[in-house]
Amino acid sequence: MGFYEDYISRTPASAKEAKRAQAVIPGGVGSAIQFWSPYPIYVKDSKGAYVWDMDGNRYIDYCMCYAAMVAGHADPIIAEAISEQARHGTLYGMPGPLAAELAEEIRRRYPVIDMLRFTQSGVEATMYAVRLARAATGKMGVLKVEGAYHGANDALLVSTAVPTSTAAGPEWMPSSVVESAGIPEGAWKHTYIVQFNHIESLEYQLKKHEGDIACFILEPCMTNGGVIPPDPGYLEDVREITVKYNVLLIFDEVKVGCRIAEGGACEKYGIKPDLVCLAKAIGGGTPLGAFGGRKDLMELISPLGPAVHFGTYNANPLTMAAGLACLKKVLTAEKYREMNRLGERYAAGLEEIIERVGLPACVTHEGPLGGIQFVPEKPHTYRQANSCNKAMWREYWYGMLSRGVIPMGSGWFEEYSISAAHTEEDIDETLNITEDVLKAIKS
Repeated sequence: MGFYEDYISRTPASAKEAKRAQAVIPGGVGSAIQFWSPYPIYVKDSKGAYVWDMDGNRYIDYCMCYAAMVAGHADPIIAEAISEQARHGTLYGMPGPLAAELAEEIRRRYPVIDMLRFTQSGVEATMYAVRLARAATGKMGVLKVEGAYHGANDALLVSTAVPTSTAAGPEWMPSSVVESAGIPEGAWKHTYIVQFNHIESLEYQLKKHEGDIACFILEPCMTNGGVIPPDPGYLEDVREITVKYNVLLIFDEVKVGCRIAEGGACEKYGIKPDLVCLAKAIGGGTPLGAFGGRKDLMELISPLGPAVHFGTYNANPLTMAAGLACLKKVLTAEKYREMNRLGERYAAGLEEIIERVGLPACVTHEGPLGGIQFVPEKPHTYRQANSCNKAMWREYWYGMLSRGVIPMGSGWFEEYSISAAHTEEDIDETLNITEDVLKAIKS
């Protein structure tokens, strides 16, 4: 019996629930990324670094809701903060004191942020940041990296995957390829594509569209390719060239923000963008995003300026309470040191196993975030990562699942995420299982 069949044999209750859900929910899932063949596990409980499916199987979780659950599942401090706030109200439709307190904590971590606004998600954070950049500059053009995912808004759902046809264009001069039906051309025709870790690609597009580019939105450490860190000097060159062309630089830190360091990528790499987008970690497991940056830019937002920002649930007291508990009580400086230490140990252990087993694979990582790349050499761009052996990745994915580990998000391009709840014992158990699975793949 293969890994895929093993997975099916141990998850009959999830299969039954999938059939029920598919009758009333498209695909039986709340988001397309939650689906995998023939059906995903349906989770009934979670705690710390673990989730349990409807069959009672326990999994060590390294997806951690696509890096959102930095504190771990059902953290008691965060749960108590939510419960306490719920007794005083869940939604006011008017401001309360927790929003400014959380904004101050984020500003402490991110000195580059003078002011910020809260949103419901990372999708909204990037959408509003781009709107603000366009309002501030009077320009409509947006640059983004090929393969980078900045949420499912119409202007940015472009070239998030490399098509097998020639539509994507040359590697260093990528074409814009819209990723969904139903998006009008007018929404994305001003979105231009560059290659990650290739400054000449950026300068080419800036020259070609000079005078039309409002902003360059960039994941400073790319996470939509199994984690691809910036090459030495790349981010410094990006900052220099965007200043040269008078283009606003937006760091999309939805995944890495308050994750790879207390102050995210801005702290880790020492670069000062004009705007920063945050989500995931700042919400403590609740739906929360934010965008912020220079005061002169943020004061262009309504009611102070012409760039509109609305949202019934924005800065609601439940998410504010959860975010405060997460950032101020759970994710301490010591916790970041521990997560990074475990991240280094896990990556080193994976590399040793890959070398011992003799598979054409490698590990890329940045602290507690990383991925096994089924390519012989570490990729520096999305296209290089996309050349991976996807059949081998599939065997790895189902092999780990069938042995009680969710090794990463549910796609070759996703990452593993070590949380504040993972332990040395979790890492040891996972490495042992990984070696067994990779040996089976090799044989």
